Formats: sequence, C-alpha cells, structure tokens
Amino acid sequence: MDPMRLRPRDRPHPARARRPVRAAGPVVCALAAVGAAAAASAAMADLGAPARPAPKAPTAQSGSPVATVVVHDPVDTAGGLDLTRVQVGRASDGRMRAALTLAAPWRMRDLPADDGPPGSLCLRMWTVTKGEAAFPDRLLCITADARAQHMRGSIFVERGGTLERVATASLARSSDRTVVARFSQSAIGRPVRVRFAAEATPPGCPRAACVDTAPNAPAVATLTLRSN
Repeated sequence: MDPMRLRPRDRPHPARARRPVRAAGPVVCALAAVGAAAAASAAMADLGAPARPAPKAPTAQSGSPVATVVVHDPVDTAGGLDLTRVQVGRASDGRMRAALTLAAPWRMRDLPADDGPPGSLCLRMWTVTKGEAAFPDRLLCITADARAQHMRGSIFVERGGTLERVATASLARSSDRTVVARFSQSAIGRPVRVRFAAEATPPGCPRAACVDTAPNAPAVATLTLRSN
C-alpha cells in the first residue's frame, strides 16, 4: 500500500533502512483529534459560549537521568479505550519508557477491527516543533496483528507529510490495564526535551470524536531529558 499523505491543514531500535508506514488507518483517525478539539473551541467562541481553558499539563525540568512526567486523566470516554494515566521518562538504562494505562482491563483482541481501521495506543511526540503545532514530528504507536496474537510497537517520523517507520519499541504488560514501551533515545533524535500527549483509538474508529487523549487536546506535557 502507498504511504499515507497528510495535507498540511489536516495534520492533527534504529532501523538500517527506513520504510514508509504501511498501516496508517489509526493514525489518520488519531491525528484528526487535535484539529477537532481546536475547531470545537472555535465554534463555542462563535456561539458566544465561554471556551473551556486547556488543562494544564505537568512538566519536568530536571536534568536527572530518570526524570519522569506523569499525566492523570479522568474517565471521560463512554465505551471504547479510555486513557487515565500516562507516564513518560528516561529509564535507568538510558532508553525512553512510556507507560499507557486505560480505565478498564483490555486485551490484544480489543485492538483489531472487524471493519475499518484497527485500534491503537499512541504517544505523540514533539521534539523539534512546539507542542502547539498540529502534527507531531515523532509518533510511537502500539497495535496488534489481525489475529490478536502479537503486539507491535513502532516509531514513526514525519517527513514532508509522510509517516516513515524508523524504529521499533519493546513492549510489556505491567498490568491488565497498562502497556509499557521502551525505545532508544536515538529513535526520536536524542532531543533535549519532549512535548507529548497520548491517544487511544478504538477499533473501527470512523472519526476524531472517538479518540481519547491524555492530556486532553490541545494540551501537552513536557519532559526535559537534559540541560541545554
């Protein structure tokens, strides 16, 4: 299949060869969530209703090698996959560690779709552009194969509107609600800091409204990996 092309206005370990992303269905649905949130806020303003301020996300400005940022999110998605906690930091071995927790227990078979794009858990990362930008320049996505026998963690890089898979992440389940991904800092360009937000996309998601984000879009959290 052809790599996914994203129009500029719709934009919501290391591998030897970089390959175009092949399964981009859940990414399309998820990235649209950022634009949908902004549009909803603008629409409320047009109607004269007071716009809800974006929630403040935590930051970590420590140069510690194990600096960690934790984002808590309320249960706010009826049905589907609902993120309640996101933890991102640098592990003791130097790799990045991201733990995504859902409100209810889930299994791999909850991700494949009978119809439409498969479900996924992703971490949007802004390492070059600011978090307010519509499109993250790095993306970690966790998916399952069609038979729900294996999970895959992939790192994508956005280049000229195209998502390219450049690295993999090791995955582990720490509980029946949490999946933990570990990946090399070089997979995301060894940035000084990372602005991030997690997203959960249920299988068969037809629109951005069914994507849950933590923190709620357009807010992002910031993790500082090292001093300038």
